[in-house]
Amino acid sequence: MSGRSVPLEIGTAVGAADEHHVQVRGLDLVDDLIGELTYTEVTLLAVTGRRPTPAEAKVVDAVLVSLLDHGLTPSALAARLTFWVAPEAIQGAVAAGLLGAGSVLLGSMEGCGRLLSDIAGDVAAGAEARDAADTRLRALVDAGERIPGLGHSLHRDGDPRAGKLLAVARDQKVAGQHIEHLELVVERAAALTGKALPLNATGAAAALLLEAGVPWRLHRGFALMSRTAGLVAHVGEELESPITPAVRAALRAASRIEPEV
Repeated sequence: MSGRSVPLEIGTAVGAADEHHVQVRGLDLVDDLIGELTYTEVTLLAVTGRRPTPAEAKVVDAVLVSLLDHGLTPSALAARLTFWVAPEAIQGAVAAGLLGAGSVLLGSMEGCGRLLSDIAGDVAAGAEARDAADTRLRALVDAGERIPGLGHSLHRDGDPRAGKLLAVARDQKVAGQHIEHLELVVERAAALTGKALPLNATGAAAALLLEAGVPWRLHRGFALMSRTAGLVAHVGEELESPITPAVRAALRAASRIEPEV
């Protein structure tokens, strides 16, 4: 074995830059993208490696709008409290809010995206869509797991965002097999569980992202992109109308040592 070192080959197809240029997926950021494509279009270009169709950009833009904010959620509260104690680092406040995106809140679209992708894979392998949905759903139910993309603790009669997202997809003519499978999941979940489990926004969002070519493993990333804007808005409001003092007062009262009787 010689003592010569082997050069480490590191590279990326996402972007590049030199002293005078910046590129994203081989396109010049200044000449081809700034002022020419929307943020959503460039995001899809960077993620998928191809320029999206106008319809794909439209439905993904709808997804990003739908998840931007949902009131004073745990993630919003975490961002506001963190900013109050570390106002010099807004990135820390936003990051604190994003860390709460998991399988229960906001990030459940990843699970639904995986479910729909698995069903599509089963169908491609020769299974009937109904049978594929039943098999996948029964496995979740038997394991005691939640069916991702269905049900909502607040919108118990149905998430109003879900229907709108599907309407946008149909209007843009991008409603394909993933949306068909999603509707089948809603139908079969009710039959298997005996419960009405309406579609929620993250379930609809997962189907739309798949139709636009975004793999399920990146779905939560789109939820984070969307919610980042909402968290920045909450930090801005905390500057003008802070709620942290009231929260801190309540927490201190709840943790105060009571005198022995």
